[in-house]
Amino acid sequence: MSPSSVRDRIEDLLAEPVVAASARERQTFPALLQATDGSVVLFGAGRLGQLCARALRRGGLTLRAFCDRNPKLHGERVEGAEVISPEEAARRFGASALFVVSIWTGTARESMMERMDFLRRLGCRFMTNYAALVWAHGREETPFHSFDLPARVLGSAPALRDLARLLTDQTSLLTLQAALRQRLRGEFDDRRPVADQYFPTDIFTLRTDEVFVDGGAFTGDTLDGFLARTGSRFLEYHAFEPDRTNAAQLRRHIAGLLASVRQRISVHAVALHSRNESLDFAEEGRPTSKSVPGGGGSVPGRALDDVIPGRRITFIKLDVEGAERDALLGARSVISSCRPLAAVCVYHGPRDLWEIPPMLRELLPEHRFFLRQHQFDGYELVVYAVPPVRCAAHE
Repeated sequence: MSPSSVRDRIEDLLAEPVVAASARERQTFPALLQATDGSVVLFGAGRLGQLCARALRRGGLTLRAFCDRNPKLHGERVEGAEVISPEEAARRFGASALFVVSIWTGTARESMMERMDFLRRLGCRFMTNYAALVWAHGREETPFHSFDLPARVLGSAPALRDLARLLTDQTSLLTLQAALRQRLRGEFDDRRPVADQYFPTDIFTLRTDEVFVDGGAFTGDTLDGFLARTGSRFLEYHAFEPDRTNAAQLRRHIAGLLASVRQRISVHAVALHSRNESLDFAEEGRPTSKSVPGGGGSVPGRALDDVIPGRRITFIKLDVEGAERDALLGARSVISSCRPLAAVCVYHGPRDLWEIPPMLRELLPEHRFFLRQHQFDGYELVVYAVPPVRCAAHE
């Protein structure tokens, strides 16, 4: 498929009138229910499943049960409905109810299509994913991470067209097309995610003089990948992790490294932010810990420009659970002066996809832009801004 044909398909997705998208939001789920007895089984009892249960209740629809592959949940009640195994759900409701896949997780090992195939093999006759249900009855629950109503997304069609023009290669355009199909049509891509998150070798290679800023260091997952790919040959590594439990585990992990390696690694127990101030923080000891109003705790927020002023950096990675824009605002000086390679997550909120790349473009006007999907279902979507001299094609 040529880049021009991919761009044409992107334009076809963005050309739908908002009024038509709004009508599709209202009509798709009722049409799916027509062939069934009008009831629903939700496959997945996590946060998204609970959101879908509330949406069903708001729409006055019958939720027969949750089914989930986690045996620890079987016999429990979630949002007032029993949780059973998929096998039992298929036996009891597979011929009559609409099974809605309500799974959205960063730890998924299978695509949405594979989940649907699993239900089909169990004998379920009627299946769909969560999109149409939330369109019809979950307006109050959206946005949810990168998911939003199609009509709202289409309201930003000009910015999405600008993003398509900004992207450098065909893989990036295909990734954008897949993201738009999911967000606008509820059609999930079944291609395997791209390996080497933050370090995709088809875009660039790491150097031995890297000064790396790891925004959202967690317990060292990015650090491990960095060390493996550089052979521990680098100048400095600055790890930012505001969650105290995560930061403590990160420090223990670093303490187990060779002295010649750990002496070049600094841990900053602060949240990267647009300015220096205390932030409400939901401290969970998990990758999803984040700054949120009323989070129950507080952490110091610091602008990167003030943490490492005048320091030369070569690479900045940001995966800070929705605070990427604030982190970029607080790093404007160091990014503008150092012009580093940047890898920034654009999936924590729906607008991240089309609002973060222009921010990077303003700071790094000569860089080339790439988009890669590193997990199923829209998770771990990353935009890369790469200096031309560091692009793999140039090297």
